[in-house]
Amino acid sequence: MGRKLRRGAIGTMMFFLLQLVYPASFLFGLPARAMAEGMGSLVAFGALYSVAFLTGRNSPWRIVAFFGQLAILLTLMASFSLSYVYLLFYPVATVLHGSLRRTIALFAVLCASVGTLVAVERAHHVPLPAGFPYLLVGSLFGGSVLVYMMRAWMALDETNARLQAAQSEIARLSQAEERARIGRDLHDLLGHQLSLITLKAQVAGRILERTGDVRRARDEIEQIERVSRATLESVRAYVADMRATDWHDAWRAAEEVLAAAGIEAQMACEIDALPKEVEHAYAMCLREAVTNVVRHSGARRCAVRLWLDGRRVVLAVADDGEGTAEPSTASARGGSGISGMRARMAQIAGECECLGRDEWRRRALAWPAFEPGWVVVCKAPVPVKRQEGLS
Repeated sequence: MGRKLRRGAIGTMMFFLLQLVYPASFLFGLPARAMAEGMGSLVAFGALYSVAFLTGRNSPWRIVAFFGQLAILLTLMASFSLSYVYLLFYPVATVLHGSLRRTIALFAVLCASVGTLVAVERAHHVPLPAGFPYLLVGSLFGGSVLVYMMRAWMALDETNARLQAAQSEIARLSQAEERARIGRDLHDLLGHQLSLITLKAQVAGRILERTGDVRRARDEIEQIERVSRATLESVRAYVADMRATDWHDAWRAAEEVLAAAGIEAQMACEIDALPKEVEHAYAMCLREAVTNVVRHSGARRCAVRLWLDGRRVVLAVADDGEGTAEPSTASARGGSGISGMRARMAQIAGECECLGRDEWRRRALAWPAFEPGWVVVCKAPVPVKRQEGLS
């Protein structure tokens, strides 16, 4: 990000330096000495302007560059034409950063200096260029707007920086809280069992040491084995629950991915909630199917529907992409993830079916509203409640 901002600042500097070609064009046709002095002044003016991009925001060199630009601006106006007044934008931009009081004070110095020069020129009966009053007022007004807009942008930038810092702190605290929660859960989950294992191991050791009763010691060791297996299963269940993908999160993520890819999404969820034991499988199948649509289909529209068909929950993802003539070849194309979806559905006694455009036409299905090039259908027997309205 820092490099991008740096490149953006350099690009802005080069753009405005190139704009100095326009005032330089008015020097052509003048005597060689006057033209050389004018060109040299503009080169020095641009070099001083570059200080605004090559130094820190609070660098004292910005003040030096400002007064240098002011001196050159007044020289150009007095020696060549008062129309050079519009160049006052450059010294204004040089001192935009820093305290607001300093910026306003330097802008006032700039306005007063230009106004004094114009008054002196008029006192010596120097004619004003055509349209000069409008140019002067416009330059001063534009300089004021530039100060206001850039200060507002700087305030917004500082606010965004504080917001990002706050978000980072919130994320850090959330991670710390999550680690603390996991620590508490593991303590509650393992503390009792591990204490029991330790106690049983001590009892078995004492029996062997004091009585030599191998049978009683073996009973204690068998209890240790049963508790250990139960503890292991508890840990596995806990880790599986942590890894499980939430269905609602997967649904929202699918909407966001399709929107980001510029694919028109038609989403319909007719089931209130999925049981925990199958939620992960359906969520992962939805994620994989939508990923395939975005990466491989070239589709413009995608329809996603989850509904209850008898005692089976059906998840269907259809797109109007190119599809394939033989659905059975989908797994061989690479990157389709169809085999993975079939494996996930098989784990919950379900199935994953893939329909091409021809198969969809043969079955004369009423969904989706458009003719799909490819449809993935996942279904499994799951006892759930029907939702009252679509979401």
